[in-house]
Amino acid sequence: MNQSERTIRTVLDANELTPMDAAGVLCFTLAVSLTDGLWGVAAGGFVLVAAAASEGPLAFVVAQLTAVSLFGDAGLVALGATQLAAFPLLASAAYERPPDRARLARLAAGYVVALGVAWALWTTLRWAWQAALVAAVLAAAVAYGLHRYERVALGLVDATEAER
Repeated sequence: MNQSERTIRTVLDANELTPMDAAGVLCFTLAVSLTDGLWGVAAGGFVLVAAAASEGPLAFVVAQLTAVSLFGDAGLVALGATQLAAFPLLASAAYERPPDRARLARLAAGYVVALGVAWALWTTLRWAWQAALVAAVLAAAVAYGLHRYERVALGLVDATEAER
């Protein structure tokens, strides 16, 4: 078998769940379970599988879309609680190591702005799926932008690599 071929076992062995991943899955599962019962537990398991089988923000995006599919008609409070509960998944994807307070505050501010845009879309146009996708894309863009900014600010990349 080719050594570069990716299998389920190699992906699971290479990916480590961080404490922030565990906290995000737990918070998300609790928030969804309180409002949706067994479907919430199933959704939390689905997000756990996504976190274990992937790197980066995929678990966060799966949590966002799962919350919207479960709570599209439930109301803004239930959906907002699950969105905030998924924040540790975004923080885990944005930072390779646990962030300090300043980094976490910048990411939280960007996330609140992304949720505000999604809230505006949902309340004015009643577009639940579009609002969820916009929030996920904005949150991922903010996380990536902060990650690139901090790499340049710390001097981890030179000027030519920073322009890419």
